[in-house]
Parts: sequence; C-alpha cells; structure tokens
Amino acid sequence: MQDLEEKRGKRRRLTTNAINRQKRIAKRAWNAEHLLKQPHRFAKHHALDCGRPGCMVCGNPRKIWKQRTLQEKKMMQERIDYESDSNLE
Repeated sequence: MQDLEEKRGKRRRLTTNAINRQKRIAKRAWNAEHLLKQPHRFAKHHALDCGRPGCMVCGNPRKIWKQRTLQEKKMMQERIDYESDSNLE
C-alpha cells in the first residue's frame, strides 16, 4: 500500500511540475491570460502548440508537406538497391 501511495504522489508531483513549466512558458511567450485560467489544460497540451493540426509550425510534416518518414525512406532505398542489384545479374 505504501508503494502505491508513493507512486501516485510521484505521478501527481510530476504532472504538477509539467503544468507549472508550461505556464511559465506561456507567460513568457505571449499574454495568455485566458489559458492561465485553465492551468490543467497544459497537462497534455504544450503552451506553444496552437492545437490546429494543419498549422505549419505545430502540424505533422508528413501530412502538411507529404514527406515520407525515415522508416519509409529507408524501405524505399533498400527496395531501389535490391532492384538495381537484381538488374545487374
């Protein structure tokens, strides 16, 4: 029981620290009084993230600029290498 309470306390402390860190970032970045009235929203939402998936700064580059992931690029390169090796033989 003691171990469970210690884990729960640690989790709550880390969450509170993360929220306070994001509040400090929001205060420095812009006048975000409307965000600071709801501080717990920073538990899973970063202060500098606008929240729009199509945003050029905050969005996923794969969806915005149609870029391939590193894993896809590696797979394509291996496929090209394999095809070029098989064509030589």
